[in-house]
Amino acid sequence: MSRNINLTILLILVFMGTVLFFFTKKLTTPRELSREELLVNGFYELPQERKISNFELKTSDGILLNNEFLLNKWTLIYFGFTRCPDECPVTMSIARDLFNTLLEKGVDISNLKLILISIDPEHDDKELINRYAKGFFSEFYGVQTSRPQLLSLATQLDVLITAPPDHHNEDTYHLDNHQNNLILINQSGNYHGFFRPPFNLENVLLTYQSVVF
Repeated sequence: MSRNINLTILLILVFMGTVLFFFTKKLTTPRELSREELLVNGFYELPQERKISNFELKTSDGILLNNEFLLNKWTLIYFGFTRCPDECPVTMSIARDLFNTLLEKGVDISNLKLILISIDPEHDDKELINRYAKGFFSEFYGVQTSRPQLLSLATQLDVLITAPPDHHNEDTYHLDNHQNNLILINQSGNYHGFFRPPFNLENVLLTYQSVVF
């Protein structure tokens, strides 16, 4: 009799532990949002992921960023420039806060990267743009490339960029010359979607977790 009671108690405890485990998992696992819910919260998911044509970028410290680099990780790509007075710093700060928040939550971010591509390659050399990117987060990459490759990548990623004027006296001349989207590349190295401004960390975190997890 005593043995049967102990077995019953053990089974009850196992059942309760299992229920508690799945209940806790449900509370901590991000909910998968529909495409419409993602859009309402600032993320546009492409109806079908899009391949990116071959490209090759290299940081000032010799790290090669190409199509192969994008595989088996999630990558954020942002087009900005070092003299940008407000929009670029805000977007880069949101990206930094996303990385830090994920770290605080105990999420492994080794397979999450960010690449900042300068839209002002005539001014932003490789050292300057890489240093600027790492000023926000040490694991960010900043790269400069030729204008033809810049425009090719921007076009594929639905980012409108026009060449800067030949002569300018103010740092704000680029403000109307580029879109402020934060591009998301998936683990297949394909264009998955983009975060739209105005950015809100809570919404960026919500939509990112829904898509990635």
